[in-house]
Amino acid sequence: MIPFYILFVTLLNSVRSSSAITIGSVTVTQIRDATAPNQNSNAYVVTSSKVREGFLVDTGVTNSTTSKLISVYQEQVLSTTKPPKFVFVTHGHPDHLGGIALIQQVYPTTPIYVITQQVAKEAVQWMNFSCTNGFSSAAQCAVNYSKVLRVLTSPRTQLAFNDRYAQINAFSVIVKGESSYAGLLGVTVASKFYWLFTGDAISIRSHLFISNFFDNQILPASDDALCAWAGNMQASVCELQLSRREPTIFPGHGPISDVSSYEKDVARNVAWLRSIRNLTFNSCNKTYISDEMLRIFPEFGQTNFASIGALNMHVPADANSVGCNCTNDSPTICPVYHAPPTCMHLDINDTDTTLACSMRSTVWWPKGILKWILN
Repeated sequence: MIPFYILFVTLLNSVRSSSAITIGSVTVTQIRDATAPNQNSNAYVVTSSKVREGFLVDTGVTNSTTSKLISVYQEQVLSTTKPPKFVFVTHGHPDHLGGIALIQQVYPTTPIYVITQQVAKEAVQWMNFSCTNGFSSAAQCAVNYSKVLRVLTSPRTQLAFNDRYAQINAFSVIVKGESSYAGLLGVTVASKFYWLFTGDAISIRSHLFISNFFDNQILPASDDALCAWAGNMQASVCELQLSRREPTIFPGHGPISDVSSYEKDVARNVAWLRSIRNLTFNSCNKTYISDEMLRIFPEFGQTNFASIGALNMHVPADANSVGCNCTNDSPTICPVYHAPPTCMHLDINDTDTTLACSMRSTVWWPKGILKWILN
């Protein structure tokens, strides 16, 4: 019998900024911004101690995050010159691809992949938006993302990794609730363990953009997206519970999860979506909504939630749609309470997992991923 082992490691600097899991010869390290660990996206380094090579999943948004990402990679492959085999960007938000400029500077030959042309297009739209509004640096805005982002055409050969201990695959998902389009990266380790890198598709924290994207901006589509997103996350819990492997979830925001903790994380995120819908349909004031969400969900930590555009697709449109008659952020609380539109994925009780799982066939699940997890 092959001796499997798991080693949990914490790498420390001024504050805890990364953690790692090793199975056999393969290590995955989560990188978080040490200056704002609750407000910035996760990025990941995956390396092999057997062949001393690796790849990156997402890139972070700040130079400190991306510098840490590169530093950990170099430490683990024992080289400052060997480039990563590839970078996989899960989706097109600036907080996940903002490190591309620095990675290209250090490793100009490393290919940077996305799952579909739709993800690439959305990434370009987001970076144009971010640069136009002054949210990104000059170096980040100088990148030609249309040219740099390569669409996967043959994942099994392009996502090359020479350690046979690990098998890699990628899946396309249509989220329509966070980003519009995204990719998941799956790594089967030693045939027994399953690592799933989700980006922001199914489990998030410190959330930035709730259906604030370019092809689904107005009611009812903007609210339908949040409803479907809740169903997507619930479905993912049900399917992962069926896994014959031992899955670990590596999300775009928040802590690494196993099946048990992931179920709790999803329940918390679904509760977050339920709460924000209750607020956006009953208030005209983004600052009030932001403050209330931070009061109810302090661990989400998005202190600048109201100011970065996350609520633009919902405030005041949601409240106006039920007759609140918003003017200049007023009224803060609408005079008559209106329940949000019916959503079967948000109207059920959080503890009613039987009902949630019975509905999983009615919502999204990436084609092919369930078979891969279960086998």
